[in-house]
Amino acid sequence: MKGPDTKGGRRMTAEEAEKIESFFAGDEPAGPAFELIDVYGYAQAGGEDRIGLASDQVIDRIEVPAGLVRGRAIGVRVAGDSMEPRLYSGETVIIGLNMSPQRDRDCVVEFHDGTGIVKQYKGQRDGVVFLHQYNPDKEVRVDASKVKAIHAVAYRR
Repeated sequence: MKGPDTKGGRRMTAEEAEKIESFFAGDEPAGPAFELIDVYGYAQAGGEDRIGLASDQVIDRIEVPAGLVRGRAIGVRVAGDSMEPRLYSGETVIIGLNMSPQRDRDCVVEFHDGTGIVKQYKGQRDGVVFLHQYNPDKEVRVDASKVKAIHAVAYRR
């Protein structure tokens, strides 16, 4: 029934309501809002805040927003206190595998032996990777020949 309502407009017909509903029904997200990623974090013996990154050392799976990182992502549970007060032991950082680190940003250095460390990236020169840790405040130098990859931290959780 088309007639004025109390505010001077007109009433919507059932046919119009159906058309509007069908028009907006196609606006559902195309994919999931979250994706599951593996989390690594077994602390390795030998100090230096090393974390096990081998495929058999997954300790958890968590949801992260879809599209947060391009390509494959993993979580790394921080071990030790070398990055405090920036990152605390037990906190999880999300990294994009093979996402290049940026100077003065957090990164995960993955070693050929299946371990990794979470530090702040400072750069590379003459076969050495330069990193920084906060506790104690010092520069950390790593022989680049021992490094498999350096992954940028996308965000922490």
